[in-house]
Amino acid sequence: MSEELKRYLTFSIQTETYGIAIEKIREIIRHEKITVLRDSANYLKGVINLRGSIIPIIDMKVKFGLEFQEYNDRTVFIIVELADSSSTQLIGLAVDNVFEVVNVKEDSIQPPPKIGLNKKGEYLHGIIRLQDDMAMLLNIDKILSTEEILTISQELNLNI
Repeated sequence: MSEELKRYLTFSIQTETYGIAIEKIREIIRHEKITVLRDSANYLKGVINLRGSIIPIIDMKVKFGLEFQEYNDRTVFIIVELADSSSTQLIGLAVDNVFEVVNVKEDSIQPPPKIGLNKKGEYLHGIIRLQDDMAMLLNIDKILSTEEILTISQELNLNI
């Protein structure tokens, strides 16, 4: 049995709780004004300027096939680093609320169910039990496909 602990940031998207491995997170910021990109994917809400770096913002509700809702004072952008075989890309994930960092024993992570997850299933690493809830752990490197990352990079170059 593995006793190795992994740390996850927990947050909400509508009524569901999710987690992202801490080592993938660069920082967490309050939502700010987004510069909209013309003719971009519906989940790509636009870009922000974070200390001189242009960061695309992905609305996680829309990415999961849910309806977009205006951001409020609890909305945050989780800035994460995506990696594929050839590069890394910083993106911001717009989520409803951030909760806490939890320590999880690696052997307590359950596999996600094979059915009933719609679009979310392809992004899930596993599920953990919290005190009075469960959290779905996201495999952040699968949130966007290599093709989607390439398309976003091209859109950034065309729109800036």
